[in-house]
Amino acid sequence: MHANFILIAAVLIGLYSAINIGANDVANSMATSVASGALTIKRAVVVAGVCNILGAVLVGSHVANTIRKGIIDPLQFSDRQDLFLFGMLAAVLGSALWVNIATYFKLPVSTTHSIIGGVVGFGLVSVGIAGIKWKVILFVVLSWIISPVFGGIIAFTIFSIIKKFILSSKEPIAQARKVGPFFTGMVGFILSMAVFYKGLKHLHLDLPLIEALLVSLCIGAGGFLLGTFLLRRYKEKDTDPYYQVEKMANPLQVISAGFQAFSHGANDVANAIGPVAAIVIVIQTQKVEMQVAIPLWLLLLGGAGLAFGIYTWGYRVMETVGKKITSITPTRGFSAEFGTATTVLICSRLGMPVSTTHVAVGNIIGVGLARGISAINLDVIKKIFSAWIISLPAAGLFAVAIYLIFCFLFT
Repeated sequence: MHANFILIAAVLIGLYSAINIGANDVANSMATSVASGALTIKRAVVVAGVCNILGAVLVGSHVANTIRKGIIDPLQFSDRQDLFLFGMLAAVLGSALWVNIATYFKLPVSTTHSIIGGVVGFGLVSVGIAGIKWKVILFVVLSWIISPVFGGIIAFTIFSIIKKFILSSKEPIAQARKVGPFFTGMVGFILSMAVFYKGLKHLHLDLPLIEALLVSLCIGAGGFLLGTFLLRRYKEKDTDPYYQVEKMANPLQVISAGFQAFSHGANDVANAIGPVAAIVIVIQTQKVEMQVAIPLWLLLLGGAGLAFGIYTWGYRVMETVGKKITSITPTRGFSAEFGTATTVLICSRLGMPVSTTHVAVGNIIGVGLARGISAINLDVIKKIFSAWIISLPAAGLFAVAIYLIFCFLFT
């Protein structure tokens, strides 16, 4: 097969994958904001699109390396580069098809599960069990378990603090003015650390740890001061003070939703462009490399695909995640979103391809548990978990079928 044809096919398939990932996973960052009334669907789509592109471009390359070379050793294909190219194409297309089907049925599935299932599927058929790096798979699987628990603990803790110091106080508005700025400062600090600490390599602006800490502390302090200014300007009304506190939390939830969308772009753009990057490098160098830089144009393409998917089909999964697991208010939504974004950003900096869906759902459950087990819709949780279990083998089977078709037609 001609190299230019493979390159064009890889780019188009990667774009198709990114579009489906955006459509399915936008619920992870925006569903709680829409459910609580902090954002309309149209505004959520705009915020999610912009923040996903920024996350993909600024800090997206780290996880792309894990997906591209971490699961199957590329050197096993040093003498059969065509099989490696077909396999990566099949992995991306197979996972994208599964995510497309899941989105149609409004199922919030893990796009990370899907692409890893696709890569493992073609790996088993092409190089066998011995060709898979099972230690890497174990590391990834553990991250799927640890990350939602860790994120859920963060969300549970944040909402418990809000509940104790604000919602359960006799003067909730006065308490909100005291406690709220700490949350705005915390969002600014963590987001800044994710961006400035080795997160701007493509722009040659990545900073050493100490410098990144200092810059992030300054931005966090700015967030604290901004939160103080905005909350002090808020004029009390004659309505229920607890209702007013929830309204005061709307801007904070919008910020945290953008924060979470940024982290989604950083982590999940790898699901679309990781294998495509491998294909591009093989075509350019005529050999299978172990480690290369991810091209900036590919990160931009992945980010644009995420944004387009959000715009076209993003509304379909929002209802399931935002309204059917537990009742969401702005304070609960902020707690869940902040916990999710923090967890995903930390994992993306460590090169762990975690499931944003797992983390988001785990955090929403954590927020619900802060009000008791009765606040959780266990039937919906069971359906979501079932969809997660199906994702990896379903994407793997699609990838295997597509890989065998490619091999039959072109070898």
